[in-house]
Amino acid sequence: MTHQAHARGAAGSQLRFVPRKQLLASACALALVSTFAVHAQDAQQGQTAPAQQNPDVDTLDTVQVTGIRAAVTKAVEIKNESTSIVEAISAEDIGKLPDISIADSISRLPGLATQRVDGRSQVINIRGMSEQFAGTLLNGREQVSTGDSRGVEFDQYPAELINSVVVYKTPDAGLIGQGLSGTVDLQTVRPLSLGERRIVFGGQYEANSFGDLSSDGEDRGYRASASYVDQFANDTIGVALGVARINSPFQEKHYKAWWWADMDAVDWGDPPQPGRPANAIALQGSEGWVKSRDLQRDGVMGVLEFKPNENFHSILDMYYSKFEQDEVMHGVMWNNDPWFQNGGVSYSNASTSQYQGRDVVTSGTLNGVRPAVRNDSNQREDKLFSAGWANTFNWGDIYTLKTDLSYSRAERDQSVLELYAGRLGGQSVDFNLRTDPGFAHYGLPDMADPGAVYLWDPQGWGHDGRMEDSFQKDTIKAGRVELNRLVESSDFLRSFDVGFNYNRRTKEKVATVFFADLPNGRTPTLVDPSLLYSPTSLGFVGMGNILSFNPRNLLNRYYDVYVSESNDDLRKDFTVEETIKTFYAKANLDMDLTDKIRLRGNVGVQYIRSEQSSTGFNANNNAIVAAQTLGTSYGDILPSMNLVADFGGGWMLRFGAAKTLMRPPINYLSADSSASVSDSSPALWSGSGGNPKLEPYRANAYDLSLERYFGEGSYVGLAVFYKDLETYIYRQNFPQWDFSGYDPDGKTPVSNFGNYSTWANGTGGYMRGVELSGAITGEAIHPVLEGFGALLNASYTESSIDPDPGDNSVGTDTIPGLSKIVANATVYYEKHGFSARLSQRYRDRYRGEYSALFGQRQYRFTLSERVLDLQFGYEFPETSKLSGLSLLLQVNNLNNEPFRTQVSESTGTGLFFPEEYTEYGRQYMLGFRYNL
Repeated sequence: MTHQAHARGAAGSQLRFVPRKQLLASACALALVSTFAVHAQDAQQGQTAPAQQNPDVDTLDTVQVTGIRAAVTKAVEIKNESTSIVEAISAEDIGKLPDISIADSISRLPGLATQRVDGRSQVINIRGMSEQFAGTLLNGREQVSTGDSRGVEFDQYPAELINSVVVYKTPDAGLIGQGLSGTVDLQTVRPLSLGERRIVFGGQYEANSFGDLSSDGEDRGYRASASYVDQFANDTIGVALGVARINSPFQEKHYKAWWWADMDAVDWGDPPQPGRPANAIALQGSEGWVKSRDLQRDGVMGVLEFKPNENFHSILDMYYSKFEQDEVMHGVMWNNDPWFQNGGVSYSNASTSQYQGRDVVTSGTLNGVRPAVRNDSNQREDKLFSAGWANTFNWGDIYTLKTDLSYSRAERDQSVLELYAGRLGGQSVDFNLRTDPGFAHYGLPDMADPGAVYLWDPQGWGHDGRMEDSFQKDTIKAGRVELNRLVESSDFLRSFDVGFNYNRRTKEKVATVFFADLPNGRTPTLVDPSLLYSPTSLGFVGMGNILSFNPRNLLNRYYDVYVSESNDDLRKDFTVEETIKTFYAKANLDMDLTDKIRLRGNVGVQYIRSEQSSTGFNANNNAIVAAQTLGTSYGDILPSMNLVADFGGGWMLRFGAAKTLMRPPINYLSADSSASVSDSSPALWSGSGGNPKLEPYRANAYDLSLERYFGEGSYVGLAVFYKDLETYIYRQNFPQWDFSGYDPDGKTPVSNFGNYSTWANGTGGYMRGVELSGAITGEAIHPVLEGFGALLNASYTESSIDPDPGDNSVGTDTIPGLSKIVANATVYYEKHGFSARLSQRYRDRYRGEYSALFGQRQYRFTLSERVLDLQFGYEFPETSKLSGLSLLLQVNNLNNEPFRTQVSESTGTGLFFPEEYTEYGRQYMLGFRYNL
């Protein structure tokens, strides 16, 4: 299926609505044509499809196909049999999920999208909401995160060790740790369910199409995995072990325009810049760099399963991963706004171009610029451990008792270092800019000459280098008990569950910032050639070669390093603790409404008691004034209902209604603050910080889905959803905040009340949307198409929520993660051992949340993207001496789709200009898999 691109206006920034309609119409038409084609075929043959003969589609249990078709068939079966509205991914065998990462696989599901971070899929947005609104489970247990908040980074979980994924779009009273937008449950293999011994190992060679962008970067890597699954003692004991290692290179060509403004439009007191065209919008700063990342991850999975009889079942599972990333960056950046060097930058030969009726400076020469050559070394190590022990006891053929103990821990140790260099004095820089996304072009003097490029601070940042070391730890200890009772005497109530879950979570972070200065104001050159790498080329933006070195080799040799922390730096340290007690009850329903309509599902309720507290620092004048511990507690009653009406012939209507919540991002709960009394008269309190008394996002959710299942692994579905958010969390100002208990640092305020800026619960709004999805095999249309198949989905989502009610920026106030249009298309062919798969995922423009300067979080407006992936495979037949061996070629990001962001012009014109434009290249993987 071809996705329609966003059409742009003459200036290239205004998005039209018509292609969105075309996109949805195309997907709907294709799904309907497929359905009618199946009906026509059934009529010609004078018989019903297998699903029509049995509404439960039990025939799926006997499917013997393998590979892609087997995985699709199993996923459709999971969706069909669930009482909730779910999406599923299933591996035909352990280690055979079809994508490079779990995030890639999940993002192809209806209504889901991935956000690329550093060139790879990392976090998942469900139904237009950021990763902070989604719950993530491993084998049904809530997982910790390696980031600052709750959003799980899925690249921590090797696809080779995950056997299936179920995404719950509707809540269930028995589902613990669920999110407001949805819940992702990653599942490892259950060896007794597999029923046979499996020994599998494989490997892949990996390369990036960019090659070596810098002499200290890597463009080649590998992946290796092995797994063992077996059963013993008459299939009463099952064991599964898996290991996976990835050594993966990522390359990056990056350009960023800092900010755009018409400096004559407002009186900011800026000095004049000779040669700058009057009343023209101009770019105020730029950067270009290359990055190379060497990512290494080791994952281990283990499962011990014991089922001696029908009355006792025990499963002990464990998962561990160690994730290491070594990133190097070599680049150039500069500021050329009027305040730099007190107006020391001037223009010559400046020319303008028209952009949506405004003059924009697009070419000329900047004089007096002091480009900074930056060499960065960023090191990161993440450790993730999760373990759980679940037991099931049955007695009397009526009662089932389940217990579950679990522990999850994540640690991140990170160091970010940057050192600066540059030529002495002001430089002239030729420029040729674009008003549409793409690489700009600059002409710089030689920035690679070791005799002319000095170690110093050319941009006047106040230090010659900066390093930030941070450590954070997130732990969850949980226990659960559940009792199920069968009800044989009822015509509609099949069983009911009652249960209790206890969850204790602690997240702590510590960060220290160091400055590096050259002693006695020296500006040395690197005369020792052993300290230099070969120059790095920034030719893709015309900047030429730049001086390149390893900053960690120079840090102790040339610099004085000392701790230097601002108020913001001191406030990064915090501890947050949560104790969540969940009581729940659920009735499981199954009844025949008529001879042709069967109704099944569940009705239940959760009561959640939440207690939270945080310890943080109050910082003032770059020093810690006091530590403080604050918190609160609250309770929520969350009813839920999931009903499935089975009309026979493969037709199903699903309805879900629930009240749900998502606890605030953990970093919002920090007790940090920067509060002080003003020096001027009157002496008033003011400050800002986190809010440990925040309550959750709360919503009432309604879902309706009409689905038609036909044949093996084929269906089409249309779903609509509506979420009424009763409350949303905003950054707000409180003019009458009580500062009692804050240290005035020797000053006497006229009142204990003042202005405080913090996160707080406010008015909500709606999220609503429609999703169309389908899976169809070629033989369901016509026998000649046997082996072909397609997975198609498209969704449209909109929201009334303005997350920044005080911001008047035009067109930028969208809920984080909301792409109005998300679409995916996969076509495949699999027959006689040969397989081919082509997948494209598309997401509309959205507001993404990213790490920004000095580790702060920042919202950026990310443009639409299409990512195309290709896969070829061949599995040797059983008659071959190479039986059990399969070969695989994969190309990720086949179209080298760039990452693009926009920024609004800073003086209120409402225009958007290009901001970041980054290319990551193609990832090639060639490998094998052998099943003994």
